[in-house]
Amino acid sequence: MKDEKLAEEVANLLKSMSGKTVAIVTHVGGDADAVGAAYVLKRVLEENLGCTTAHVHIPDEMSAQVRAMVNYLKLEVKSGAIGDVDAVILVDIGSLEQVAEHLEDVMKMQGKVYIIDHHAPPHGGYPQGFFVFFSESYRALCELVMDVVKLMGIKLDTLEAEALFLGIYYDTARLSLADSETMANICELVKLGINPSKSIQSVEVPIDISERIARLKGAMRMNLYRAGEWLIATSQVSSFQTSVARAILSLGCHVSIVAGEYKNGVAVSMRSQQDFFAKTNINLGKDVAQTVGARLGGYGGGHATAARAYCNSTPDEVIKLCLNLLEGLLGERLNRV
Repeated sequence: MKDEKLAEEVANLLKSMSGKTVAIVTHVGGDADAVGAAYVLKRVLEENLGCTTAHVHIPDEMSAQVRAMVNYLKLEVKSGAIGDVDAVILVDIGSLEQVAEHLEDVMKMQGKVYIIDHHAPPHGGYPQGFFVFFSESYRALCELVMDVVKLMGIKLDTLEAEALFLGIYYDTARLSLADSETMANICELVKLGINPSKSIQSVEVPIDISERIARLKGAMRMNLYRAGEWLIATSQVSSFQTSVARAILSLGCHVSIVAGEYKNGVAVSMRSQQDFFAKTNINLGKDVAQTVGARLGGYGGGHATAARAYCNSTPDEVIKLCLNLLEGLLGERLNRV
């Protein structure tokens, strides 16, 4: 186990939910890791630990892939307010703002809110009265949930194993970021009867024409900068910023930053190559996204090589700040290529 003490603490937390009504809330839109963790936690709480009921909430809109996974798992996602519950468990959130429309309800539950995460807490931490269980040693939250389940001696069924596999698979960039212990966990899940190829195909969604157009427009609008051996690309699109950031990264740059208007503000997605992080130790989630969100009236977070921020600003200003931060962190001037 990567963090047995943490796994024990989470196990004790779950046991304390016996006889209670619980709301499990993911970050905005969810993703495979958040959905997989929420699904297994719900099943364990209701079927093994005597929890009265555990509702799953996914704030804002789900992507096509997240919806496909929810449907595949036959996971009931509750809409509307959190309602009258005994406890709230926030999974994979990164920051409180990620619960979006549920933030007011969550703040009213101080003293009964539990955060289970593998992201570092935001700058300044969480408010008093919030109980945080996290470790960045886990590549995916589903890995921590898997350790908790093993520690409690609970046997996963095939669908639960699939949920954890999908969470680990996608949060490690299709296992490209997996370490030896992560791969050992994957092997354990396969031994439980999952078919990785079938599981992946069940939630893969073809790219629709609007996303393809966004990727191509993003490439056409790209600006390229260089600092020593590093290439940083920026672009602006009105939607699919995360998809465009991934696509631009695949073209050959070391860091991609893609911003665009989102609701009443701006969303910016960032991606970097693993070797960029390994050599510079620049963590996009902690060093860039959190700072950008905080300075521009919003919030941000994520992982070392994949992050996102939401700001009350303009796309130009957001990209400018991202570049300024990277310039300072690299200690080299960024020159336009």
